[in-house]
Amino acid sequence: MSQRFLRRQLCQLLTALLLAIAAVAPALAQAPQPAPSQPAPAPPAEASQPPPAAAKPALPADVTKAIDKLSSAIESAEKNIQHLTELEEELGRLRVDVESILTESTDTAEALRPQLAAVRSQIEKLGPAPAKDGPAESAAIAAERARLTGLASGLDGAIKSTELTWVRARQLIEKITVLRHSLFTKNLMERLPSPLLPGLWRDLLYESPAVGHRLTYLGEDWLHWAENKELQIGLLVAGALLLFGLLKYAAARLTDRRRVRTAPPLPSFFERAMSVAWVAPLRALPAVAAAVLLYGGLDALDLLFPPWARAAAAVVKAIIVYSAVSSLIFAVLAPRSPQWRLVALADAPTRRVGWLLCAITAIYAIDAALTEISRAFFVPLAISVVQSFAASTGFAALLIGLLLTPFTPRLALAPPAAEAAAPGPEATPPLSRHAPRWLKLPLWLIALGILAFALLGYVAMARFIAQQLVMTGIVVVVGWLLYLAIRAITREPQHRGYPVGEMLEARFGLDAPRRNQLARLTEIALTFALIICAIPVLMLQWGFAGADIRDWFKSLFFGIEIGQFRISLARILLGIVLFIALLFATRLLQRWLREKALQQTRMDPGIVNSIDTVVGYVGTALAALLAVSYAGLDITNLAIVAGALSVGIGFGLQSIVNNFVSGLILLVERPIKVGDRIVIGDQQGLVRRISVRATEIETFDRASLIVPNSELITGRVLNWTHRDSLAAVNVKIGVGYNSDPERVIAILKACADAHPQVLRTPAPGAAFEEFGDSALQFNLRVSLPDINKAPAVQSDLRIAILKALREAGIEIPFNQIDVNLRDLDAVKRYLAQYLLERAAERAGTTSDTAEPSAAAVGNGGKPAGESS
Repeated sequence: MSQRFLRRQLCQLLTALLLAIAAVAPALAQAPQPAPSQPAPAPPAEASQPPPAAAKPALPADVTKAIDKLSSAIESAEKNIQHLTELEEELGRLRVDVESILTESTDTAEALRPQLAAVRSQIEKLGPAPAKDGPAESAAIAAERARLTGLASGLDGAIKSTELTWVRARQLIEKITVLRHSLFTKNLMERLPSPLLPGLWRDLLYESPAVGHRLTYLGEDWLHWAENKELQIGLLVAGALLLFGLLKYAAARLTDRRRVRTAPPLPSFFERAMSVAWVAPLRALPAVAAAVLLYGGLDALDLLFPPWARAAAAVVKAIIVYSAVSSLIFAVLAPRSPQWRLVALADAPTRRVGWLLCAITAIYAIDAALTEISRAFFVPLAISVVQSFAASTGFAALLIGLLLTPFTPRLALAPPAAEAAAPGPEATPPLSRHAPRWLKLPLWLIALGILAFALLGYVAMARFIAQQLVMTGIVVVVGWLLYLAIRAITREPQHRGYPVGEMLEARFGLDAPRRNQLARLTEIALTFALIICAIPVLMLQWGFAGADIRDWFKSLFFGIEIGQFRISLARILLGIVLFIALLFATRLLQRWLREKALQQTRMDPGIVNSIDTVVGYVGTALAALLAVSYAGLDITNLAIVAGALSVGIGFGLQSIVNNFVSGLILLVERPIKVGDRIVIGDQQGLVRRISVRATEIETFDRASLIVPNSELITGRVLNWTHRDSLAAVNVKIGVGYNSDPERVIAILKACADAHPQVLRTPAPGAAFEEFGDSALQFNLRVSLPDINKAPAVQSDLRIAILKALREAGIEIPFNQIDVNLRDLDAVKRYLAQYLLERAAERAGTTSDTAEPSAAAVGNGGKPAGESS
């Protein structure tokens, strides 16, 4: 099949399509509207006969002609698709034409449906047709009924014909997609002469002289046209060099980070990531601007005629790609500015990795430019195969060199001088060349695969893998940098604030937890948008057609039919956004009512709280209903589901539903919240998690206490931090009865006032509580800003009070107990007997009847010579 025959068939197809499309619009514009049903004058009596049994459809001739042309165009496209299976560009153009048929058929059907509805409404106005045995209607009504019925039949047939054309066009698009994928796979897996065979090199030597003559002829022809414009060309080149030099100097001065932030504190990770955003474009600007200036100047001088225009565009594209990627590599690796480096690599491997990545990018850019130039100058196949083989081999060799480079880590958070002064073997542990294996092992397989495909003759596959590795890596790195930028914007460091956070806090009164929630939602939304934008770019690089990607994303976002349901991801996302926006508006309305509108009315605080709670419930429910309805879900189905659940609830889910509803109350009303210090029975601790069924409380022994939500709602709970974290603690102390109470109270107040954690308002108070058994009992009551600091503050106050009382000479007495002993002489005898027995055991003799001597009794019952 020759190229000329295929192009002739394509021209015939395009002509038919254009004629059909051009005929539809005028037909729709000139299609007559059905006349309203009006009573016709009564015909003569002899003419009052029943209408014929069958009436021809009175469809306008121009509409019929347009429909026929549309049908013939789609039939011609179906026939000619068989002749286009080998041409990718023609298939792409044919797909565009079929999509135009798809659009025209849809517009035609949408324009005819109102006309059909109007005709049918007129037929309904005439009433039902008379029965066979009934009286006949007038000839005028019968004729009008026949005309309207025929017109409705014709319009209905036209609509069905356009719908059939739409279906056939969709089927044709699917066939084109399958053919393009097959053609892509066939070209990718096509085996060309292997570089290992001498035939390829023989063809190269045979065809090289002809290519050289052709390039010489075209070069001389270009020089001939450029002879008369030597001055303009010289000025253009000088201007481009001057522009390159000035921009290069300015970019070097602006992006020189060697002397910026060299001493602690070093730049944070987010600061380094943000610096890449402006360093990379500035470094790429000089080469890109000079190349664009040269291209535009030569085009203005009319020196970019075929085939030089295509070759110049390929060279400019290669310069832009290499400049952008190499600048990005320089900005990320920062070989001369370790403190701005995004990856934790030492200086030596960083320089080697940067050089190898730039060399890989140069091979990619040069190979792409030479491929386009080869197509422009009709270079023979043998030269293209040798060029692809050389590019693939060089790419694989550089990739292997990159994989053999050990990724030696740099000392964390060390200034540049510290790394240079650190000893070599002891500074970092020895690292394998193959670490990390999760990254290098797949790259080893890719490098060996490129070499194998290139040597076996599958040069197209080898080039495709190399190109996809480069482009996928660029997309991943750019996406990673954009994700870091998103995190830098949404995640607020503790040591500094952002204007957005300050604005939310000042205008809307959002505290830190709410700001963090809003920031997290923003981060999730932006990350999702980044992923959605990155996926089509990767798919384009991997060989998918742009039209196919557009159709897939259109189906994903604007409707996927599953049975009788239609799921639209876009409407679901918009519903979520609508819910968040309405919920945020509800919170703002609650704050306005609570702090301004209701505050000025001097209502009871309980009523204000009730109104605030009701507004919150109503706003949340309204936001949920509107979001669910906008997302495309039928609200009536929710009532059916709720009715079905009520049956199960009545049969045995009371406790589960009780805990579930109690959990909702806890989450909405918030009598307790995460972080509160509560007491339940004899257990107390901090609330760590509130779910819809149970609440987790962490005791001070680091144990987890799981409490059903219904107990927290129906039972009694002591919450130390319900309103805020303010708390009052007591320190009790007892002093001797000979102490001055007023002086003790003054010492206690002085100790409380001296502690920095004690609040001045309300002021600390000391009181004389009672007369104890052994001491006068006093109590010091202080207020603290945080209940969690109470144990430490109480300990500090006790130490300070003890020191102050000792300095003042005030005694802290022990417990005093009076013991009365009766028959003390008997106790002395029993004690003397016990001591004599012990002495006899030590001496080796026993005396059961020995009487204690006077000396022993006088010595407390012990033998003479033994001290007590």
